[in-house]
Amino acid sequence: MKTYLLNGFKSLTQLTNYFSNKDICKEYLVNVRWHGTPLCPYCGCCKCYNRNDGRYTCSKCRRVFSVLVGTIFQNTKLPLLTWFKAIYLVLNCKQGISSCQLSILLGVTQKTTWFMLQKIRILFGSREGFVDKVTGKIEIRQSRKGNFFKIRISDYPHMIHPKILKYVKERSRIFTDERICYQSLSESEEEIYMIEDPFPLGVTNKTDRQKLVVDGFWIQLKRMIMGIYHYVSSSLFHRYVNEAIFRQAKNRIPIENRFFSIMESVNQVIPYSVVRPKNS
Repeated sequence: MKTYLLNGFKSLTQLTNYFSNKDICKEYLVNVRWHGTPLCPYCGCCKCYNRNDGRYTCSKCRRVFSVLVGTIFQNTKLPLLTWFKAIYLVLNCKQGISSCQLSILLGVTQKTTWFMLQKIRILFGSREGFVDKVTGKIEIRQSRKGNFFKIRISDYPHMIHPKILKYVKERSRIFTDERICYQSLSESEEEIYMIEDPFPLGVTNKTDRQKLVVDGFWIQLKRMIMGIYHYVSSSLFHRYVNEAIFRQAKNRIPIENRFFSIMESVNQVIPYSVVRPKNS
């Protein structure tokens, strides 16, 4: 693998200086996506011929394609450098970046940057590398967003139980508060889950109890929404959660390696109907 793939980019200026033309951008995408050997996105054949216009011809199905086919950049009218700068800025802004601010930095319209950000957030939601269910000690917190924006969860345990059963393995220890909706999880002969209070015995003062809770992730999520985005649609709320989760998981990764980590997951076509659902 080439040196720039290993060292990465330590600043936006370094990234911009390296991708000086579209050919270098495409070469980088070829190395990240195919490890230097073009692969037909239609039939999967690995024997392809280079064309003079920078595209490829498959020796099996005879179809002509470029490195952008089968990625989030397919049919884009923007230069790849604009996309690369947008991804780099999103990854390295601690609280996120709004579409208005990004439009000023990239020199495109706010509507364009909004769609770019939504596509990038869909990449954050990729489940590659994650297990189907988690186990061990699980702490569950609530948020007054999404499907429960106007509903008191404590009154509707049947709505939250399927979510827990879907992502948490049985016999796990769940740490949560004293809300009624969680108590029925262990009301069975086999004790599906062990519900425990996360606060030590003897701590009864409400202020002291709140100090013991580690809510760093939720604080960061709320600051991101309230301070940067101001308003988030309920139908798109999960994408902003995925963005916060990805940023929390990658905060220990050096800046120069974050760009390459997300570029490895661009191999998916995201149509307009997915980027902006009808109910958004």
